Amino acid sequence: MCYLEYKSISFRTSLKLNFFMKILTSSLLLFFMLIGSLQAQSIVIQEISNTEDNSADQYLVAGNEIEIRNGDLVFTSQAVSNAINEVTGLSSSIGIEGVNIYEGPGNLLFNTAYNFTSSDNSLKIYSMMNGGFVVRENIANFLFFNADGDVVQTISNSSQSREGESISELATDPAFKTVVLFNPKIVRNGVDGSRARVVSLDGSTQIVFSSTDREIRNVKISEDGQFISIISFASGTDDRLTITDRYGNELSDITFDQTIMDANLSEDGEFVALRSNSRVAVFSTISEERIGGTSFSSTLHFAEYISEDETVFAVTGSKAAQKLTDVQFHAINIAKRKIQRQDYNATLGKTDLIPVGLIRESTNNYILTGLSRSLNLRVQF
Repeated sequence: MCYLEYKSISFRTSLKLNFFMKILTSSLLLFFMLIGSLQAQSIVIQEISNTEDNSADQYLVAGNEIEIRNGDLVFTSQAVSNAINEVTGLSSSIGIEGVNIYEGPGNLLFNTAYNFTSSDNSLKIYSMMNGGFVVRENIANFLFFNADGDVVQTISNSSQSREGESISELATDPAFKTVVLFNPKIVRNGVDGSRARVVSLDGSTQIVFSSTDREIRNVKISEDGQFISIISFASGTDDRLTITDRYGNELSDITFDQTIMDANLSEDGEFVALRSNSRVAVFSTISEERIGGTSFSSTLHFAEYISEDETVFAVTGSKAAQKLTDVQFHAINIAKRKIQRQDYNATLGKTDLIPVGLIRESTNNYILTGLSRSLNLRVQF
């Protein structure tokens, strides 16, 4: 009897052990599958909670949800130009109703009369942090308004060339600490040149770039207002990036054998990422030497170098009607010579009214802003 009872207990124990081992094996298998899945996903993408349900027309700016459709603010009517200040989220528009200043998702703060001329195709508005704004009119004239809607400065940026010039442009940081007026093209003696001038507080200007044979494609001011990046080009030569401080002192002069569409300085100012439509290259602003780069098979829309992580982060995809599809994120570690890629299977809005930016949270951990959805991106090399 004792023997039979012992065998019965052993048999039941054996069944329990077998069952336990099966559960343990299944759990371990699931665990390693999950780990493998996480490791396979080289860039982990997570939508920030307050933008995860945004459509491609909805953007979060300074905590305000703003709808932008076909490049225009949806709450403006009959406006010919719109602008948003990325720091405060204040918006401005100009048209037959004059100038309107809005807060948040379209709450009208005030209206200022403006002598609107429908035939002026150069009319454009720029939005300040405090509700002030700048109006460009008549090809080269800039009116600076304070937050009360009063004109405080009027500056003509005309080159006075008898052979003609293109419409003048304005570049600035969000706080309007450094304001640059530039002539993308000035024709003299049949040759296309250009110039850029910094505007002082008293309204006087200082030339920071001038060329008799190179046109300016773009001027970009660093977010802190300390550096001015000037992209210039001329037929038969490489594109050039000239970097100066806000006082006009030249710091770097870098050439690139691609059409430079954008230039992003690293936060410490020691490196710059140059972007064409298909390639990114990183240069030292001190030595002017190229330290890395790569090409892409699809159109490149954004690239930035994070010097702390020695990593380039890039966004590629197809763009039509202010929308990005077939989006792919790329991380290139220059020191390790490793590249990681990750598809993003959703449509993202991208508008010229809001700049795309990258915020470093920690090592290989970033927040991508300026698109219709803000994304947390964690890179695993």
